[in-house]
Amino acid sequence: MPLRKCPNGHTYNGDKSGDVCPICGTVAKKYKEEGKTPEEIAEMLKVPENRYVCGWLVCVEGINKGLSYPIHPGKNFIGGGDNMDVQILGDNTVDLYRHAAIAYDETTMKTTLLPGESRGLVYLEGSAVYTPQPLAAYERIMVGGSQFLFVPFCGEDYAWSKQ
Repeated sequence: MPLRKCPNGHTYNGDKSGDVCPICGTVAKKYKEEGKTPEEIAEMLKVPENRYVCGWLVCVEGINKGLSYPIHPGKNFIGGGDNMDVQILGDNTVDLYRHAAIAYDETTMKTTLLPGESRGLVYLEGSAVYTPQPLAAYERIMVGGSQFLFVPFCGEDYAWSKQ
């Protein structure tokens, strides 16, 4: 199985997905497996704790309808640029750099929607977000012309730190 890694750090099976990362949609690079031991390959595939999934944004309206975006511990910046944690491709109304952010705090096990550092506004359940807002399960977020539902994984019932 040819392992590939996209510029955003996602590792996946190249036989299944080719050159396009199935997680974020960016073009990936090939891992060289020749001459590597099974232990070295396992270490390459190991997910660092700061990249554990804590929830997802699922696009329910817009050009990326049906795609999901993983949310990790800490701040997850949302925008159209290559260096964004949640990269929204194809929606030209999404600012490239930090249109909004979602933060998962491992200490409090709470998720928060934050306004961005760009000119674009982010909306939570139809209201503009000017200050950090707590984010509950299945709340609707609008960024540019795209709408998302927040689906939590970590919280009161589960936390990676408790395992």
